[in-house]
This record gives sequence, C-alpha cells and structure tokens, in this order.
Amino acid sequence: MIFLFPVSEELKRRLQQVNRSLKEFYSLSTFDKQKIRQRLAEIGHLRKIPKWSSGQIREWLKEKTLVGVDGSVNSISGDQVRTLSIFQALAKGLKKQEEKWAADVYTPLLEERGHREKGQAARDARERGKILSELELKVAQEAVQAWSPKVVMMDGSLAHFFIDHPDEWAQLVRLAEQQKVILIGIAEEIQSYRLVDEFFPEYPYWSDRELFYGVLEEGEIFEWEDWGVAGSGLWKMVMRTSRNPQPIGLDGLVSQQDERFQLAGFIYALTPERGRGIPYWLDIVDRQVRVTNPLVQTMVEQYIDPEIRYRLLQLKREERTL
Repeated sequence: MIFLFPVSEELKRRLQQVNRSLKEFYSLSTFDKQKIRQRLAEIGHLRKIPKWSSGQIREWLKEKTLVGVDGSVNSISGDQVRTLSIFQALAKGLKKQEEKWAADVYTPLLEERGHREKGQAARDARERGKILSELELKVAQEAVQAWSPKVVMMDGSLAHFFIDHPDEWAQLVRLAEQQKVILIGIAEEIQSYRLVDEFFPEYPYWSDRELFYGVLEEGEIFEWEDWGVAGSGLWKMVMRTSRNPQPIGLDGLVSQQDERFQLAGFIYALTPERGRGIPYWLDIVDRQVRVTNPLVQTMVEQYIDPEIRYRLLQLKREERTL
C-alpha cells in the first residue's frame, strides 16, 4: 500500500496488532446466521414486508404530506470550555414552502467558573444533545399544527425524546393523536444490548448491532415484545431496508401500532436499494439542516466580535501555517 503522507513504521505495526486483536476478540468463527435466525424466531417475530409501489404510496398519503425532522449541531474547534456550538433543526414537508426551522447557540463560557466541575465535558455533550432534541420537538410540533401531515419521520429513536424532554414529548404525542398524525422514529444505529445479553451468551462482546449485521433479509423485520424503554408507550422493531447488511431501528406510538407494518412498507419503498438504509427524504432533510464546519466558521466570523473571538474562542494551534 502506498501512503501519500508520512507514516511511521511503528504506527503501521500498532494498527496491524490492533487488527489482529479485534479479530480474536470479536471472533466471527462462531457466527452462525441460521442459528441466530432460528433463535430470533423463537423469542420474537420475523416477518417479510413487501415494498410498496409509487401508486400505493400516493394512495396511502392521499392529499396529505410527509414530513421529515432532523437536527444538526457543530462547534468551533477549541477545548471543552472555549467553544461555541451552533444548533439547527428542520421539519420539511413534500410540498413547496413546507419548512419549519429552529436554532440555538450554546457556550460553556457563559457559565460561572465555580460550576465547572470534573466530568463537565460529558455533561456539556449531554446538554448539547438535549438542546438539539428540544429544537427537533419544537419544529415537529409546529409542522403537525400547520400541515396535519400523514406521517412525521424523526431522525433517531423516539425514546430519546421521551427521556430528554418528557413534557414536550407528551405534548407532541397528544397533538399527533388528536390530528391522526403518525409518528415514526428512524434510528440509523442500533444501540441496545438486551438481546445479546439475554439470549446470545456465546457473543459476550457484541451488541445487538453486531448481532443483526447480515442476518435479516432485505425487507425483513424483527419484533420482540420486551424491547423498548419501560413506560415510554412505544413499539419497536428492527428492519433491513436496503442491500446494506446493517438494519435500522424503527419505533412509534403504541396507540398507532396497528399502522406499523404499513409504515414499514412505506419506509422500505422510500429507501434507495443501494443506500445506507435511511429513507431518502430524511437524507434530504439532513443535507439541508447540517451545520458544516465552513458554516460554523462563517457565522462566528460574521456575528462574534473579533476581540471576543480571539480572546475567548480561538486557540493558538489554529494559527499554524504549516
């Protein structure tokens, strides 16, 4: 392999060593797809979902719109205190002018020094996550009120809205149920461990994500009754929606669970066959709302005074020229 930049021989050796260790630690020699499928069928339900045609999509939506909700956060480069984070959230419908935006800014520099404690970096990260989810809830509620769409697809599991902002989440749920708007969460990554921990002790270092990799067929779902967050009022399933061997997670309101198979077929139809498994509309919203590095830099340079920027935010290493 030819490297286009200097790399030490020691680094190459260390990477090769880590590669060997990972292969041993997460051994694939014990991976048995058929055995896993058989056990999944014993504890839950495997079901093949047909992909909808464009005519079925139109018939299901009728005159109503589809809304995708996503958010993005990015920060200027700095240490854990001397940083500034910019947030955006967007609810976007299929029809022209169907957009609801929300934004916010956060910096630890405005907190009293005495409140900065050990482990504050982790707390700041959680705070950023809560700010973003609150903005996403805000635009989702505005979209439901303004357009009464057929379905609202939200990026990520709905469970984190229930956990981070239970009151605002309850308001959105009540509004959706009143207006018969279906809510669906679409998680790109499966982050649970419960199935592996309880039913697959032969894979002690795996998560449910690794367990499902390459196991489901295209258009296939898996449901398990004991999945999900207690008291959240959510159903949950895993589905493979493209050729990508990694499935996605879906969850929705228990009060709307009779619609879940229709939702699965709808989402399957909206997902590119050769894509990463996410419906194209959510990808469109993601690209539009994304807070990129150039956007952060431009906004900070335009709206933050130079003296404040250089005194509080910009680190010396950013002035390197080589």
